[in-house]
Amino acid sequence: MSSNYKRREFLRLAGLGLGLGVSGRFANAADLSEAPSSARPHTSYPQYGKIPLVRASQDRIVKETVGLRPFRESGPNLGHEKIGDKSVFHNYGHGGSGWSLSWGTSAQVTHEALSTGAESFAVVGCGAIGLTSAILLQRAGKSVTIYAKDRHPNITSSVATGVWSPDSRICLKQHATDAFATWWNDTCRHSFKSYQTFLGLPGSPIEWVDSYAVSNTPWDAERPKVPNDTQPEYGHFRDHVQDLTPRFVDLDKSANPFREPYAKKGSRMIFNISAYHQTLLREFTSLGGRIESRDFQSPAQFKKLPEPVIVNATGLGSKTLFGDTQMHPVRGQLTVLIPQPELNYSFSNNDAYVIPRRDGVVIGSNQNGIIDSTDLDVDPEQSFDAVAAIARSMTQSKIAKI
Repeated sequence: MSSNYKRREFLRLAGLGLGLGVSGRFANAADLSEAPSSARPHTSYPQYGKIPLVRASQDRIVKETVGLRPFRESGPNLGHEKIGDKSVFHNYGHGGSGWSLSWGTSAQVTHEALSTGAESFAVVGCGAIGLTSAILLQRAGKSVTIYAKDRHPNITSSVATGVWSPDSRICLKQHATDAFATWWNDTCRHSFKSYQTFLGLPGSPIEWVDSYAVSNTPWDAERPKVPNDTQPEYGHFRDHVQDLTPRFVDLDKSANPFREPYAKKGSRMIFNISAYHQTLLREFTSLGGRIESRDFQSPAQFKKLPEPVIVNATGLGSKTLFGDTQMHPVRGQLTVLIPQPELNYSFSNNDAYVIPRRDGVVIGSNQNGIIDSTDLDVDPEQSFDAVAAIARSMTQSKIAKI
């Protein structure tokens, strides 16, 4: 099907009111509807009246972003080493789980770093991992300086989707051992508990929303393979923590407001990244933290820092900085629409997904997640297809055109 035809078809649908209002592997319907824990009692989700329409149309696009997630084959590097007389503790390689696991891995790394007895610390990197590491050191009464080449919004953490996804590209399947699963379980639960302390704060840095997953085919049907799929098999561990979040339940036809015949409903935790980043930054600066601009080209430059202990949270930069051959960039593209304050649910169908953040309605497609791609150019066709895919689901009378 030609690009021009698809655009004409989208405009035709928009004219009918469907447009009034970036992967299947990244955050698709199957990911949102994993089998619930048998120990959790059944929950029903009655549908009260109409729900707001996702106003998915091309003229509402305000931003398109591309980010490279720092995937590491065997999982995050939380080891440490000596560089000259400096003690360096690593905290990088979280794949698509950096925001989700940040408090857990940072707690482990800072606990070890504090055992050195130092009073002043350096943190290299100012993303999700760097900030949480710095704050935990400060909460222990230590002096912390962050050294970073870039800051929000020009960092990978700033162009994340903003959803609780603690096992997104966390390791390759062959590294998903029982020992790794035990570590991941403990780390995930620690992070989850930490995030609940941010609920209800000004700007809603963290919040829960209803979540719908829909499909054109039954949930137990085999999903078609994505053309030219080069993705490796990743480890998955969600079944270890199904007690943390509400289960997804099937909706019967009368309660399904979408075009697709099969629907599930549950809840999910999301990060309003701009507000959350500012919340972290305010705590860091209020505790006396400083940020200095610094571009490290070699670990040998760490020797010149005045602090005796360093936490390395450089993410994908560690591939070059420390010669970590396990590190791989994973490309992800997102399309951001004008914010819809009334939109209170996340959504996914077979082709795309929606996250209703306060700073914009985030749409992603199942073309996301290209491993070993360093292409930072926006693909307009991918954005168009993702927005059009969401628009096609917004067709039933139970969806309100607010």
